[in-house]
Amino acid sequence: MTDSSSEVDIGDMAGQLMMAKMDANKMTHLLRIGTFQLEVAPNENIDVREFFNETLDKLISAYGEKLLEIDINTATVHGNMHG
Repeated sequence: MTDSSSEVDIGDMAGQLMMAKMDANKMTHLLRIGTFQLEVAPNENIDVREFFNETLDKLISAYGEKLLEIDINTATVHGNMHG
């Protein structure tokens, strides 16, 4: 049994749920090269183009032409992972 001080405000709960859904649906930017995938939720502190260019430069520096190779076994095993 609950008393009136512990009653749930359905209107407040619905409002919080709607805000959470709206936050979850904000636009993101996706960089996908071979099996590499990076998703960024931008804000005023992130220049997405610059960030992706720096990331791409680092990937090319580290992996060279292998960056563009796709190993179908790796893609199948890890294709649904999100970080």
